[in-house]
Amino acid sequence: MLVSKKRFKFKLSLPALCCALCIAVMVFFTGEAVAGEVDALSRLKPGEWYEVPDSHLESVAATEAQFPWLRGGIGGIIDCWAGGAFDSQRDRLYVGPGGGHAGYNGNEIYAFDLHDLKWHRLNDPDPVLPGTEYTDLNKAPFAMHTYDGVQYLPPPIDRYVVIGGWGTPRTYALDPDHPEHWEVFADHGTGRTGDISAYDPVSQLLWLSTPISAGKLSQWDPLSHLWTLRRKESPTPSYYETADIDYKRRLLVSCGKGKLKTFRLTALPAQVEAQEIKTVGDADAMDAMNAPSPGFCYVPPLDRFVAWSKGADVYTLDLDANRWTKHPPAPSNTVIPGPAQQWGTFGRFRYVASKNVFILCNSVKQNVFIYRMTADVPNVMTGVEAQALKASIDSDIPGAAIAVIAKYADGSQKDVTADANYFSLDPAVAEAGVRGHGSVKGLAPGTARIRAVYTDPAFQRGFSSEVTITVNDTVKASTLETIAMNFPKATVVAGDSFQLEASASYVRGADRFKRRCTDQVSWSSDAPDMVTVSKGLLRAIRPGGPVTIHCSWAGQTATAEVRVTSGPTIRRISFQVQSKSPRAGWDADNGQPYTKEREYGWLDTRNMAQRDDRKSARHQLLMRFVVAQENKFKLNVPSGQYLVRIAMGDADYGAVPFDDWTALGSEKLVYYAGHHNSVATKLVTAAGDSLEFTVKGPINYLIVAPVGTDLEKYADDGPGDVGK
Repeated sequence: MLVSKKRFKFKLSLPALCCALCIAVMVFFTGEAVAGEVDALSRLKPGEWYEVPDSHLESVAATEAQFPWLRGGIGGIIDCWAGGAFDSQRDRLYVGPGGGHAGYNGNEIYAFDLHDLKWHRLNDPDPVLPGTEYTDLNKAPFAMHTYDGVQYLPPPIDRYVVIGGWGTPRTYALDPDHPEHWEVFADHGTGRTGDISAYDPVSQLLWLSTPISAGKLSQWDPLSHLWTLRRKESPTPSYYETADIDYKRRLLVSCGKGKLKTFRLTALPAQVEAQEIKTVGDADAMDAMNAPSPGFCYVPPLDRFVAWSKGADVYTLDLDANRWTKHPPAPSNTVIPGPAQQWGTFGRFRYVASKNVFILCNSVKQNVFIYRMTADVPNVMTGVEAQALKASIDSDIPGAAIAVIAKYADGSQKDVTADANYFSLDPAVAEAGVRGHGSVKGLAPGTARIRAVYTDPAFQRGFSSEVTITVNDTVKASTLETIAMNFPKATVVAGDSFQLEASASYVRGADRFKRRCTDQVSWSSDAPDMVTVSKGLLRAIRPGGPVTIHCSWAGQTATAEVRVTSGPTIRRISFQVQSKSPRAGWDADNGQPYTKEREYGWLDTRNMAQRDDRKSARHQLLMRFVVAQENKFKLNVPSGQYLVRIAMGDADYGAVPFDDWTALGSEKLVYYAGHHNSVATKLVTAAGDSLEFTVKGPINYLIVAPVGTDLEKYADDGPGDVGK
């Protein structure tokens, strides 16, 4: 804070002086009281609960007097099937935007801060749309039953994430330091009620299972904002479970209403295995598992899951033995938390790694409770140090450039280079892969700052450090071998343009590298009245060719052949039930054998099926498909390079994700992500007189066009008239 040095002179009347003195005394004793309450946590013994005085959320709640559109009462922010998330970076428990279904329509967020043991309202509720209880879903999440669908994602993400539910399917992220604005990302693509979710600090993925849609399991990458379906269903899905991730065993575990389930977290495209687990324990040791949506979280120092459902007892789950153990309160305990909210605790019971305690919130009218299970003193991470392995690097040749060391409270250190995240703050000078193990590639001469971020998965609290690296120009000490264009042939429609790129290949000792040189080379056309070229940009004037395009630089040359056509040379095939496509300019296939006359068809027609009734796709082409079982489909084309666009999927029922695909040879061109439809555009090469695809699953359509075709202009694969 900046403070002015200007001196002020003032006088106080006696009443004003007394008032000021009273305020000063109150501030002094209030501060002393807060310090005493915070200190009480350090004196808390194993097995004891602490009730934080004057910690009712309703005391800081937004009111109808402030915001006239509020309805339903603040109690709904917890009572209406609402969860919570713990910010391990700031030691705060978040609640909101709970409510919905006429329970409460405020979408504000509240935080209980363990530094001052008080509730804070982070933002104001947004106005609701007239005649509804909803806010604008494209700007912020509106009040909803959050269930177990809110999570805090630690650095490098550092966001409170709300997974949208009924009517608001977007994915929302809030920067805790700037809570006045929500970031809005794509829908998760599944129905959402009674869901479970958890964040994996190792893979840095958020996982979501939605029981209303048979327990579909999806993952969200917060760096790319991409949702991917990983399972089509889960064992015996129910609305009353809470989940967390055991990052050591690579398991998502859910618990509640007598069920315990595990999902083995695997990387794409492997399948995620899921099963319901039978557990053992003392007579009442499984009380927490039997409760609806109990408090349930993984505790790294114990290597156990800890659960709470009511009263002063807590429970631990040993996942290796599948055994529950009951932990009664210590004899010295005088506090019994509760009662629990009738629909469940969800994520409002969380482990606080930095203080080795648990935090619990049951109601806006109850105080917050703190529990200590063990006397362990956390060996918290205190910082990270990024070290440049060399003062400078050469451009164009990626290599190890940074080491990252994590430092801990006991003085120990750990090399976390392989686990840190890296971000270039000068992307024009150097690039660093987010999970690039400290490798940096120089792009241009200059100085680049690289930021390294590491979050310890045990505490989920992250730190960052920056290094500065000088990038030298490698080309000056290298020899140019050849130049080349990215495409040796292209077909362009008259009136269209197409960008060719040139690259230069260099050698320096044992090092070989390429660099883009499109803007440096000299370009020319053998027939400029037919095709012009400037910095690689082709402009097709009139049909004809082939025209030879030249580029030259430093004694090296490269050529490409360009043909100009009056219209696009493109094949579009709709896979469907009928023998004729509903769209002009499209061929149709309904599982018929290949013939030379048609120039396309299936080489094997066994075990195939067709549908045309998936109207939820709201797309004339995606509502239709042919289902193949690794059958081969052949399309005649001259040899050369082609752009291929393939759509797969069953919009109504989906499929086991990544179990269906279309391949060309051994290369998978598209994996079906499991819900709605998957569309991919790839560059392929026809070595002979045809392309032969292997299809497994429902294929909607196929588009094939020679390189140089503006596929966005000529594909004609928009929604169209869905009534046909």
